[in-house]
Amino acid sequence: MQKVTCSVEALEEMAETLWYVRLKPELPVDFLPGQYLLVVMADDDKRPFSIANTVSEEGVLELHIGAGPDNTYAMQVLKRMQDQGQIEVQLPAGKAYLRDESRHPVILMAGGTGFAYTRSILQQMLADGLHRPVFLYWGVRFEQQLYADREMAALAAEHQQLTYVPVVQNGDEHWQGRTGMVHEVIMDDFPSLAGYDIYVAGRFEMAGVAREAFKEKGVEADHLFGDAYEFI
Repeated sequence: MQKVTCSVEALEEMAETLWYVRLKPELPVDFLPGQYLLVVMADDDKRPFSIANTVSEEGVLELHIGAGPDNTYAMQVLKRMQDQGQIEVQLPAGKAYLRDESRHPVILMAGGTGFAYTRSILQQMLADGLHRPVFLYWGVRFEQQLYADREMAALAAEHQQLTYVPVVQNGDEHWQGRTGMVHEVIMDDFPSLAGYDIYVAGRFEMAGVAREAFKEKGVEADHLFGDAYEFI
């Protein structure tokens, strides 16, 4: 992996406890859609974050970081970025990148800021012309955590091959969309998951539950991708 120092070009709160970060590496970097980077806090302390964009001419790296007072792991990273204006990262990491040679329809499933991972993959597929159906399911606890909802809804309206389904676990009386657990909504919508490429990002517990549930719907093990599956 390449180790590079990045200047912090943007650090903005998108929603409560959800942060948008844009980094500018001092050297050109390369990665595949769906890979992640490691923020180097110390030689023995490297913290993973999904890259939310694809390789671009601007050469920037976008991150979506969930960080609240009870999440010191991420808050320490944001504080270092704020205090120093730069951060050291290693990349690329991860094997759950987009298999762009596949012609199978794609299901992207994200929990919370795992959306960053699915956004990178979707951006690449859009850039390539979106030659196969893509279904993006984004699950959050509360509606206000759908920080890119308008962006995704607009893309779905523009591209016939793209279906976007936001899922709110704890929807209030004003929420008109789908509710519950995101993997269960997928289970409800697809009689069979055989023949699909499925990309999963979110908490390890969610990824583990989804894997077992999707097996019941016929998902093929070599067509189910997620960084969590390297560890669980």
